Amino acid sequence: MKKILYILALVLLSSASAQAQLIKKTNKEKTAENAIYEVGAVPVINGKVTFETRIKAEGLTSKEIEEKINSWISERYVKPTVISVKRYDSGKPGTIIIKGEEYIVFKSTFFVLSRARMYYFLTLTPGEGYCDFNLSRITYWYDDEDEDGGIKMIAEEWITDDNAFNKKGKMKRFEGKFRRKTIDLKELLIKEITQALN
Repeated sequence: MKKILYILALVLLSSASAQAQLIKKTNKEKTAENAIYEVGAVPVINGKVTFETRIKAEGLTSKEIEEKINSWISERYVKPTVISVKRYDSGKPGTIIIKGEEYIVFKSTFFVLSRARMYYFLTLTPGEGYCDFNLSRITYWYDDEDEDGGIKMIAEEWITDDNAFNKKGKMKRFEGKFRRKTIDLKELLIKEITQALN
């Protein structure tokens, strides 16, 4: 009887150990997955939330990049989540400025649709073998179909490190969902442009 209990205890211990390892691995994956949203992920330049990066396009001239960007814009800004897009003259040859308005969706089920309008300026500057990406002047309109007109917010007062995290360093629930969706959209735009140029 003691032998059976001993074997049973060993089995339970090894099972608990395996489960603890699995939980630890899952938590590590979640932490890595959420790293793009953590402190420092939303840069503020001259008082404005501004995402900047250089997208490589080796072997392409600035004119070829401009043509590919224009093609990408005409294809992308007709999707169901896109509300409108306007082009602006930058005054600089080759530089493309667009004002985008699209939905960021927090939850979509048969019974619930939670979303907000996001407005932004996207400036794309082609060079020889690269394209400079700048996403800025970000604002939101939450519950725009609300009888009271909903809530209008600017990124600088909503998704920055100072506003999106509490004193313990934990991301706030409401501000956090806007921060995540904004970063997700930024990552998606960069990915789509990279694919369009390569």
